[in-house]
Amino acid sequence: MRISSDGLVRLSIAELLATPMRHLVSGVDPEEEPRIDKCGVATTLTGYTEWVSIGEPMLSVGWDWCVQSEGFIPIWKRVGLPRSNIMIVDASGNDTGWARNLELLVTFVDALPWQSLTPEAIAVRYE
Repeated sequence: MRISSDGLVRLSIAELLATPMRHLVSGVDPEEEPRIDKCGVATTLTGYTEWVSIGEPMLSVGWDWCVQSEGFIPIWKRVGLPRSNIMIVDASGNDTGWARNLELLVTFVDALPWQSLTPEAIAVRYE
């Protein structure tokens, strides 16, 4: 694991998977002003979350999310690709390339327990 001059932390997928991550901050995107003619129309709650590593160098990964309902059950879903200071390298130490890096980070993010921890953080923040 090394910090490069471009600000990215380069590490292998094994190093990334061995790095504990914790929730840093989450927030809700501002809502549009409600319009009377939209009464009764379904709405979507959206926001963001940021997670960081424990220890040095600090890894950071953030992404947008939305809450959709399936019946009466709220489902938290990642929206789009993550943002990060992480560049995953292959066994030779070469960058995987930005597109492949993002694919790997999507898998990493989706494996984090964010769908249970983010709602708790949102509830506390907007209490």
